[in-house]
Amino acid sequence: MARRDRLRFVRYVSIALGVVLIATVGFVVLDRYSARPAADCRSDVTDVRGVIGSEKEAFFADQRVRDRLACAGLKVTVDSRGSREMVLALKGNGYGFAFPGSTPAAQKIMDELKVTDSFTPFSSPMAVATFKPIVEVLTRAGVIQRSGDRDVVDVAALVELARKSTAWDQLPGNTEYPQRKTVLLRTTDPQDSNSAIMFLSIVSHVANGGSVVTTPEQVGKLLPDLCRLIFDQGDKPETSQVLFNYYLVDGVGRIPLALVYEAQFVAEAPGQKPGLSDEMVLMFPKPTVYSRHTLIPISDAGRRVGQALREDQELAKLAAEHGFRPERPVDSPVSKRKPPVEVVESPSYEVLETMLASLTPTTENAQRCAK
Repeated sequence: MARRDRLRFVRYVSIALGVVLIATVGFVVLDRYSARPAADCRSDVTDVRGVIGSEKEAFFADQRVRDRLACAGLKVTVDSRGSREMVLALKGNGYGFAFPGSTPAAQKIMDELKVTDSFTPFSSPMAVATFKPIVEVLTRAGVIQRSGDRDVVDVAALVELARKSTAWDQLPGNTEYPQRKTVLLRTTDPQDSNSAIMFLSIVSHVANGGSVVTTPEQVGKLLPDLCRLIFDQGDKPETSQVLFNYYLVDGVGRIPLALVYEAQFVAEAPGQKPGLSDEMVLMFPKPTVYSRHTLIPISDAGRRVGQALREDQELAKLAAEHGFRPERPVDSPVSKRKPPVEVVESPSYEVLETMLASLTPTTENAQRCAK
């Protein structure tokens, strides 16, 4: 090899080695930089079990949520139960926290367990999942109305149809869904599930003349309406996730109208977005209530879970991806969601307990509902 060729070869090798060295240093620096967040994570991890409402299953199953909680030193496993089943499930099962879907359900658990503190990291307004043909039918019937720039489901009109036992095929001009069954908003079972208790909060407010129900006497006057709206549905699922799955899978033939959590419909988390078709529609009932998901700590580790969900911005953003509305502002598209048109408050859990006791399936109550 000529001297000039040897020098050229050495120069090329030197350049190549220099490029490799620069790339290696850059990779190491980038790797160290990208690993910095992990350096902030706790090395010790505590196992903690919780019992949650089914509407939060997808959130806790998200690997990003699990990793972020692990960074806070928490390995969280959860079991889902209907909100009213939680009190029994909590006894003697080693749970570190309970996470029902509303303030009244949380208050009942807190009273039972004699716990005084709680965390409310996010909420979800109750909404109505339906289909475009049903929207057309109910718009003609005056049940779906324009309110500002949005269509809403007028709960007072639904209550009136239930009082008359109006069937779908009796609605004017109904060629889209001429079914011989009563027009009702499908819910879960209020004896098991928080979302149905939210339904009682809504319809009791409407049937009580636009006021929150506060006394057993008022509950007694409302019982005929509550009975029709609950018992006339027939068999009801125990959890909101089962109801929502019926809506997604079985479609309009089985579930023309369903009361769901807004979060179930609008979730955008990878792998968790619902399988919605172009015919599926979400709108708010008028009025609606907010379901404020409230975590009750039972152990120190459970308290740490509540603190992480409330204070960690990454967890708040992930909650927003799963459709929830974080209580603290986050840089997320959730901030662009419009609020419901009209929001009312739930009765106290004592009043709701009175409603539920009155609606417990018994021969006596069936006779009272028939009157």
